[in-house]
Amino acid sequence: MQQPYPPSLGPQPSGALAIVAFIASLVAFFFGWVPFLGLVLGAIGLLLSIIAVRMPVLRGLSIAGIVLSTIAGLTSLVTTGLFLLALLGSSGPAPSQEAAASHSPEDFVEIDSRTLAGIAKDPDAHAGETLILYGYVTQFDADTGPCTMRVSVSADKQSSWLEYEHNSLAFSGDGDSQCPELDDIVADDQVKLTVVLQGGESYNSLGGYTTVPKFEVVDAEVL
Repeated sequence: MQQPYPPSLGPQPSGALAIVAFIASLVAFFFGWVPFLGLVLGAIGLLLSIIAVRMPVLRGLSIAGIVLSTIAGLTSLVTTGLFLLALLGSSGPAPSQEAAASHSPEDFVEIDSRTLAGIAKDPDAHAGETLILYGYVTQFDADTGPCTMRVSVSADKQSSWLEYEHNSLAFSGDGDSQCPELDDIVADDQVKLTVVLQGGESYNSLGGYTTVPKFEVVDAEVL
């Protein structure tokens, strides 16, 4: 009598999906710091790993894929958020443009000599005031940078640069390189300045540290 053949067990499950899911998750893990890309790769690796973990073979590899792809996705979520914040910040208006937009022209007023003397005495107490001043540019060179200058200011236009009374610092734009309001100004110019007082700033001079008013220039006119 012939022996009966053993019953067929059917096709055995393959571990190929678990291997593919693990490789995808591993790639996502290494690229998780890249904005957007890490999110996409992490999502693909996580989806494949979740499907693969339901199968009875190589489940440990699938679980490792879930862990790696989750870490990749979270890392990329953080870097993507930081990238978008930096992008939005860099596309915003320059500070002087913001200052101009937040004030109407009639907010800027001319003052008398006594009021300016009070500002020079305690600039922090007058921070935020919007003024029209006249001045003589004493320094505007490579040492100050293209967006910051030293200006002797007065409440009125003077006939001689020696008559401008109060030392001050003035800046415009981003304070670094983008400051179109100051493009036409050079040292020794007499200027009319529309400014917002930022408070006081100390710097080292020949006689030691001195504190002077610091102005943000909204508009500047060479006289």
